Amino acid sequence: MRAVLRDRYGPIHALRVEEVERPVPGEGEALVRVQASSLNRADLHSVTGMPRLARIGIGMTGPRFPLIGLDVAGTVEEVGGNVRGLAPGDEVWADLSPVGSGAFADYVCAAEGIFSPRPAKIGFEEAATMPHSAILALQGLRAWGRPISPGHQVLINGAGGCVGPFAVRIAKSHGAEVTGVDSTAKMDLLRAVGADHVVDFTREDVTRNGVSYDRILDIATHRSVFDFRRSLTPDGTYSMIADGLGDLFGAAIFGSLFSIRTGRRMGIAPWKPNDRDGLAHLSDLANQGVLEPVIDRRIGLEEVPIALLDLQQGRTLGKVVVGI
Repeated sequence: MRAVLRDRYGPIHALRVEEVERPVPGEGEALVRVQASSLNRADLHSVTGMPRLARIGIGMTGPRFPLIGLDVAGTVEEVGGNVRGLAPGDEVWADLSPVGSGAFADYVCAAEGIFSPRPAKIGFEEAATMPHSAILALQGLRAWGRPISPGHQVLINGAGGCVGPFAVRIAKSHGAEVTGVDSTAKMDLLRAVGADHVVDFTREDVTRNGVSYDRILDIATHRSVFDFRRSLTPDGTYSMIADGLGDLFGAAIFGSLFSIRTGRRMGIAPWKPNDRDGLAHLSDLANQGVLEPVIDRRIGLEEVPIALLDLQQGRTLGKVVVGI
């Protein structure tokens, strides 16, 4: 089978597409023919090994897994012994984070529990955009056990990337009034996905606009956690999707101290990949046509390195889908 490989952390151009042996499912595993996958910023971390926080779980000195790619949607080809919930022909989706990676390939093999039934009313390409990014959005918005209610003011900082458009649409599906923040080039995208208000961070400081928000999801992480504390309502929550050690410690330590002092919760967004309840909720929204993904373009395996470079340099709008 074909797969995108790397054997060390380094520049994106070092990636290569090679023929490798097709995996054989072992006990409790399923082999899935990949119909589509998609790019995430986490794939960049997996390739470059930066920030170093990203190496926890994938190898501190070098990549533990040669293959890359997290989001996958496909068809079960074969199952190993003692697999009870899957059969050949089942259509599934998954985030391969718990098993390392490997979605940029013709086949993936993983434990049965990694896979869930994909949404029936959307295609493989649309489904492949969601398991990683949309779960991050959903869990970030649900942080601290405080669900979004109709009329809530929700701020999405970094709303134009891989995760942000899903966050906007999920918040809108719960009746929230949503403000999306990103660069000038992404203002039209934010309006298209349903943001009620858009803020160009190059022209306006959203933390000084006098508006208080019930929920803040910080995906861009270019601002200090202290900047956002003045933008929270008395029972508001702030969740950061951390991208580096500085972000992690700032949100975890200072956010926790602020939470203790004020009762307003601030910290790192929780993340549980392949959460069954979360994926079921996303599937319902997708089947209702509420969670339509923004697809920048569709590519083949050979184009993955170029597309990752575009993602790294901020030249993509929404998700890049890899059709296998």
